[in-house]
Amino acid sequence: MEVWDHDGKLYEVNSNYSLPDDAWQYELVGLTGAPGTGPYIVVTIPDATPDDGPFTPRPANEVMFRAGSGEVPWPILRRFIDLVESSGDIVQGRSAAPPVSPPR
Repeated sequence: MEVWDHDGKLYEVNSNYSLPDDAWQYELVGLTGAPGTGPYIVVTIPDATPDDGPFTPRPANEVMFRAGSGEVPWPILRRFIDLVESSGDIVQGRSAAPPVSPPR
């Protein structure tokens, strides 16, 4: 967990594995104001091998993004995006099935 500050407003950043979702999650939650009223962002990266070995991210086209109430300043959003992208969990071009060749 980290806490980021921007112009006196605090934002908590968490990264953890969600067992119910079989996915890695990155969360950004606004801490300023009444509890539960600040902005939040959740990026959920599904696990390709939930029952077998370490976390293996599914392709980027399966990653989900959820956001709610409030505003997030651009510098905080950019920092959050950079954190998620630098994790190595956003992968391109991998698919569960090999490509199918057209009939000859």
